[in-house]
Amino acid sequence: MTPHLVVATPVRAAEMHAASVSLGYAEMLLRLARRLPVEVLSGSLTFAADIVRGRNRIAAKVLREYSDVTHVLWLDDDQWVDDVSVVAEMVALDVDVVGAPYTNKRQPLRWVHQHLHPPAPPVGELLEVAGLGFGFTLTSTRALRELAAAERVYTDHPNLHRVANIFGQLFHHPALEQGVEVAEADQALLSEDYSFCLRWRRLGGRIYLYTKAGLVQHAGAHAWDARQMPGGVIG
Repeated sequence: MTPHLVVATPVRAAEMHAASVSLGYAEMLLRLARRLPVEVLSGSLTFAADIVRGRNRIAAKVLREYSDVTHVLWLDDDQWVDDVSVVAEMVALDVDVVGAPYTNKRQPLRWVHQHLHPPAPPVGELLEVAGLGFGFTLTSTRALRELAAAERVYTDHPNLHRVANIFGQLFHHPALEQGVEVAEADQALLSEDYSFCLRWRRLGGRIYLYTKAGLVQHAGAHAWDARQMPGGVIG
């Protein structure tokens, strides 16, 4: 089957069509559409929804209406790469969850991905990690389907669609994975993307970082990337 990609971008705006996106993001979408069979989901899916419900809606719509789609590229409106061939490379890796490394967008600069404890050694161009931000992450629809089957389903009012809570926020502490008891007050409330990753790992799935992705630009006051981070080596 030829890979068919959906690009999913949460919208942030007082009115949907007034949403601001970076020029780098917009130009990347144009280049990507020339290279791969791509569909960009409407921002109306996530407008006026918090990020958890917005991402849940996207996953549910893909599983409900796009039977030919093999992958979803979760791409935020403030991120881009100059060479879009990295997306096809990530698809060709044939793993269920893989992200490009990127930094936050303010000082002190840091990587957004989270390591396993202890950190895993890289295997070729892949590094297994505990969690990824979903600013530039590729998931297979197979992974979305498996997670949706394992999680609680709710009705996404005012729509009557049934939606699986695969991005719902979880409480966690790394020591829990070593069988150590951790008081509830000492656990963190994970963001929706790290919560997705934890759910996938609990099902036996793996989360990977594609270390050869190159520089992902992250727009804030300017375009942040690893070149502005002392010792900014991926890993």
